[in-house]
Amino acid sequence: MLLRGMLARSAAKRAASIGTAMSAPRLAVFARANQQASADSNAFAADDKLRRALLYRSKQRGWLEMDIMLGNWASKNLHGLDGEHLAQFGAVLNQENPELFKWLTGQAPVPPEADSDVMRRIIADLRDQMNEYTSVKSPKGSWEGKVWE
Repeated sequence: MLLRGMLARSAAKRAASIGTAMSAPRLAVFARANQQASADSNAFAADDKLRRALLYRSKQRGWLEMDIMLGNWASKNLHGLDGEHLAQFGAVLNQENPELFKWLTGQAPVPPEADSDVMRRIIADLRDQMNEYTSVKSPKGSWEGKVWE
């Protein structure tokens, strides 16, 4: 009986010493060290908020084709645009989907009021991208179907 009491007290002392060794201050230091941000993590360019908003809008248009075309283009190119070109891209995103789709795919000419450097660049990049996948080319102005041989 005496031995059992001594073992119980000894186990309690060990548990207490282990508990103090793993106490809150040690864990708090560990947690604080993991939550430290790098010194320049808050340094964003002035246009980054606008870039993030434009990227979101370009990927969430409501038409899958437009989401893919404009979202992929924005992901690749927005980081290199200055304030004026970001505003032009915002104007492109303000266009209605049916008309914008026709302009981007070359089905209709871009009207002068919607024409901009960014619009021309998007159209050229999309045309270059599609040329990689086009195996049968139609003559200019012809939209007739082709038969596989």
